[in-house]
Amino acid sequence: MDLAPVIETLQATLSPQLRKQAEEKLAQICKTAGFIPCLVQIILNEQCDMGARQAGAIYLKNHINTYWSDFNDMKATTDPEIITLANAVNVNINKAAGDNTQKFFVISDSDKEYLRNVIIDAVIRAKDPLRCQLITTAGTMIKNDFPSKWPQFINQIHTCLSTDNIAACESALLIFYTLVQHYEYKKMEDRGPMDDVMFVILPLLHQRFMQLFAHNDSDQSAFIQKQILKIFHAYTQLHLSFRVLPTQTMATWLDTCCAVIERRLPDRLDALDEDDRAEHPWWKCKKWALHILIRTFERHGAPANLPKGQPPDRVEFANFYLKGFSGKVIGLVFGILEAYRQKLYLSPRVIQLSLNYLRESVRHAFSWKIMQNNIVVLIQDIIYPLLCINDDDIELFNEEPVEFVRARLDILDEYVSPVSAAELFLSEAVAKRKDVLMKTVSFLGTIIHNDTITAKQKDGVLHMLGVIGNVLIKKKAFVNQLENMIVQYLFPELQSQTAFLRARACYALRNFSKLEYSNNDNTARCLTYLINCLCNDTSLPVKVEAAMALNLFMSDTETGEKGKAIIVPHLQIIVMRIIEIIRQTEIDDVMIVLQKIVGLFDQELQPIAVQMTSQLVEFFKHVVCSENTSNDESKAEERTVAAMGVLNTLDTIVSCMGEKHEILVQIEQIIYEAILLVLRDGILDFYEEILTLIDTLTINTVSPLMWQVFYLIKEAFFRDAADYFA
Repeated sequence: MDLAPVIETLQATLSPQLRKQAEEKLAQICKTAGFIPCLVQIILNEQCDMGARQAGAIYLKNHINTYWSDFNDMKATTDPEIITLANAVNVNINKAAGDNTQKFFVISDSDKEYLRNVIIDAVIRAKDPLRCQLITTAGTMIKNDFPSKWPQFINQIHTCLSTDNIAACESALLIFYTLVQHYEYKKMEDRGPMDDVMFVILPLLHQRFMQLFAHNDSDQSAFIQKQILKIFHAYTQLHLSFRVLPTQTMATWLDTCCAVIERRLPDRLDALDEDDRAEHPWWKCKKWALHILIRTFERHGAPANLPKGQPPDRVEFANFYLKGFSGKVIGLVFGILEAYRQKLYLSPRVIQLSLNYLRESVRHAFSWKIMQNNIVVLIQDIIYPLLCINDDDIELFNEEPVEFVRARLDILDEYVSPVSAAELFLSEAVAKRKDVLMKTVSFLGTIIHNDTITAKQKDGVLHMLGVIGNVLIKKKAFVNQLENMIVQYLFPELQSQTAFLRARACYALRNFSKLEYSNNDNTARCLTYLINCLCNDTSLPVKVEAAMALNLFMSDTETGEKGKAIIVPHLQIIVMRIIEIIRQTEIDDVMIVLQKIVGLFDQELQPIAVQMTSQLVEFFKHVVCSENTSNDESKAEERTVAAMGVLNTLDTIVSCMGEKHEILVQIEQIIYEAILLVLRDGILDFYEEILTLIDTLTINTVSPLMWQVFYLIKEAFFRDAADYFA
């Protein structure tokens, strides 16, 4: 195939004016035999325009993903009820989306064999961003062809790993990782091909790792070591094959991880800023070594964690790890944290994973005995400083409050944040080990009574109180003192001149929501302070924390009943403030608070039900339009969740107002705008919530307006059913 017209067409895809025509031309020639070799030549030709090479790499990736498999109509539904419904209305539910005439084209065997033979070499020769596209391409091939149709793959990888060419080794590892990922979450009985491969490859990986560990301190060496550790983690994190990794071999790998943790890193890293250091392969080696040790401990290395009826080799390894190895790792982890205590740099993930290892150690009597003498130092010098607000957080709190709130409520934060790891460790330790709670409370008392305490130190005290609150209220030794403690130390901070202390006091009160106050005046004061923080505070994070705290107080039946008389006079402004927060932050957590309020105070909210609905629908329309124009995938996902929360809240409002016909008529007209937007524009992400909302609106009667919706549903079904049910 002539390269020149293909290069010209690929270049044209980069022009908005020529893209459509170029894509149509590519769609015609892509089924020609020899097209894949042509693309590979273009991608690897350094004389070609880089734009054309990148376009070729992306096109190759998508082409392989679509047309490599012999069974590329896997999206067809087999649900008999859906098929029956579709047949009744003459819709082909299994008609593939997009260019259906091309869907059943499959790449020729000759082109497939060509690519199997050259893809690894192509990855070695290419540089990013071309390389990452080719690796994804290789991953698709592996998923479909390994082992039966690509038996030479392992020999190809073995050759690259055995060579002295470090670039070839690096690329081979990146491709091999895609194979390991493919088997990572498969059941034990389905991992036979992977175990066979690892029986051959793992010894070679360890040999290569130790060679680099001992003799090469280049950054590329660190990258390869990191990649080997990632591969080992992915292979072992769910299942251990003792045929491949008997206890002694596993111990060798674990010793290697310990050596990585102990290793002093090159001094040149000190010149990097903290963000760059954290992402550097040298620090990531430590991160993955800790990942392996943690996962081995919690999944394979403690007899108490094993399901019943395990084979003897699993039990043997669990006993070996807990009694013969966990103490060594605990010592290393305390050594890591000592560096933090001495104000030396540690990457955030290394701190977080170190604390996660100690959290697992707290759960087991044997490992707890090893670490318990260090618990006071750990709480005072590691946990407490981590839980004190820092200067970066204060700046974010003041300058970008929306981002501060989003960061605080990010559900993924606990998987990466040292602060979340400190919270989880402390919570586990005080719950599992009774003397830890007493020592923690004693330490907090020492800090809080210090006349020179700073605002940041006070924040740490309030933070720790919030973390241990759920445990404190269950302990007879403390429960009678908690009310006075809250009145003396938390209530004043709800009125503090320092905004982040007001926010932290609201947070701390959350975990004391189930406390029964002996003095009803204190219950009233608590709710009044929280309402004031929500309705009158000028700081967004304070308002959010107050709303979250109120939600928990209302969740507790007894407190909720007592508090209704306090909340009802302020109910309308509470709701309006929460809607304002939702519009500012687009966070679903706050939407849940609004749903709770609507469910608890349906009668009291009737006067503002129409206003609430109007504001929520306007917000929904804004979020949907913003989502469609956003280039930030993570923010688009957050907005989708927020929009779903709005629809669920609207459904709650409709359910609560169902008997108020005059209100429901007005609400229905407003909600119709959201229904129209979703069904008319075919926004599939919201079909389930919208159809649920329509069901609630029509449960008692079908208005003329809802009959119009029926026709919208019909149009949407004929237009979108194939995509929606696929």
